[in-house]
Amino acid sequence: MKKLIFFILILILFILVSCSSQPKSEPYEYFSSQNTGYKEIIVEGMGTNLEDAERNARVQALQNIVGMKIYNETKTKNFKLVDKTILSKTYGFIKGSEIIDKYEKNGIYFIKVKYKVSENIGDDDFFYILHQMKKPKVGVYLNNISNPDFKDDKTFEVSIESSLNKYGFNLFDSNRIKEVSNKFKLAGEGLDILVLGDIYVEYSGEYYGLKTARSKITLKAYWTSTGKLITSISSESGGSDVTIDNAMRTAIKKSSEMAGDKLGKEILKKWMDYLANGIPIQIIVLNISNEEYKNIYTKLKNNFNVFSYEYTNENAIFEIESDKFTDEIYNIYFSDRKLISQSIVNLVIK
Repeated sequence: MKKLIFFILILILFILVSCSSQPKSEPYEYFSSQNTGYKEIIVEGMGTNLEDAERNARVQALQNIVGMKIYNETKTKNFKLVDKTILSKTYGFIKGSEIIDKYEKNGIYFIKVKYKVSENIGDDDFFYILHQMKKPKVGVYLNNISNPDFKDDKTFEVSIESSLNKYGFNLFDSNRIKEVSNKFKLAGEGLDILVLGDIYVEYSGEYYGLKTARSKITLKAYWTSTGKLITSISSESGGSDVTIDNAMRTAIKKSSEMAGDKLGKEILKKWMDYLANGIPIQIIVLNISNEEYKNIYTKLKNNFNVFSYEYTNENAIFEIESDKFTDEIYNIYFSDRKLISQSIVNLVIK
């Protein structure tokens, strides 16, 4: 009987070993983990030494999982969130690693690593990454306020800018926006996104001895380079105080904060989607011949998705989709030309 039990146990063990499959080792391939709350992922890193190769692998793993934090979709796994030196400092949600293979070829070191990564990225780590991520510069201009008494009130702009700042956006000088009649010309001064807003506020009556008010704000965000709409949101809130003015101001502050938070999230989602799939960039080339225009178009077409192009009065405008920022594009393809102005999504050369 004991021999029979021993034989059965040996047979079961043999079956389990024979049937178990090795985890796939392609980069970014997920496989199931026995540890609840973690993802296990295999990536291959490369570098001029083993340390750099491992750092490269770690960054790839983090980029993958952070992408899932935002969208919960693997399609965003390859995008570049932040500079690798920044992202490699975020250790909080890598809980373990196992080197699978490492080798050197032609002076380049390769390393394949299995990482155990926390599915629940801590807010401190996550917001650190969001703040460090390269993002467009945003400017806020509230062009229509229903109550003239609040025309010069800064509550709107301060509340919206505070919400945007929470997500790490760089803010453009609002006074400079007011000085320029054509706001979209500020693309040449480094403004990437222009936020225009309409605010409606009214007194709602008295409630238990307090004055009450309602405020509604609508915000629209545009790319200054093309004038195209990015997103549109609205928010409404009430406020109360012992005076009508303070009740209105409270309602304005609440609706502005809510609208700013919504707007920040929408712009951030759109920007991360662009980082995943291609950034829309406008390239303007001044004072070129028709032959030069054709050569530049061919160069861009061979390296990017070109959505539109035009040539008038010796000036050319190209709209492309790129996985490179404008500084890289200039250095790689147009360093022989004079740089006139540059922002994160707009490049003007001559």
